[in-house]
Amino acid sequence: MYEYVAFERQYGSGGQEIATKLARRLGYQLYDRGVLVETCKRMDMDYTYIAKLDETAPSKLFFRSPGSTLSLEEQIFETEKVILLEAAEKPGCIFVGRCASEVLKDKKVLRVFVTADDEYRLERAINVEDFPPDEAEGMMRKIDKRREKFFNAHAGNNWRSPEFFDVILNSGRLGIDACVDLLEGIVRKA
Repeated sequence: MYEYVAFERQYGSGGQEIATKLARRLGYQLYDRGVLVETCKRMDMDYTYIAKLDETAPSKLFFRSPGSTLSLEEQIFETEKVILLEAAEKPGCIFVGRCASEVLKDKKVLRVFVTADDEYRLERAINVEDFPPDEAEGMMRKIDKRREKFFNAHAGNNWRSPEFFDVILNSGRLGIDACVDLLEGIVRKA
């Protein structure tokens, strides 16, 4: 049985929903935006400010905290990494984003990438995430680009690389519940 599942996902693919449903079915602890909340507490910084920098690659022009050689983006990632590793001290965890598939590479982790075609993702962005239709496509592309840069910078791998992930699911074709069913079967039979 896999003790950990780490999700990377395209925006609007339903990866978060799949992870949430899978965590409930397996009785696993879910680590998603709560990791960001804990990061803010540990860094003693405002959530709104840190959320804008979450899952972003460090820029060449960066702000450093006094006494630090790391950019703020790198400090956020290093703090999140510590939180992920602490969480993984107990088996039975599902992680969404934050490069957990790389951070936990020494553990028995199922690395999952959730994708879908643009039409499906755009529909979810509008109907599930409540983005205005005229802004949804641009936001979808912006978030995907940010996630890809972040992952590539910290994992040393390509975000869409089939060689890196154990399972790649097209939620638009399979449906959310079928994805959960497939992953549950894989986790329980490993």
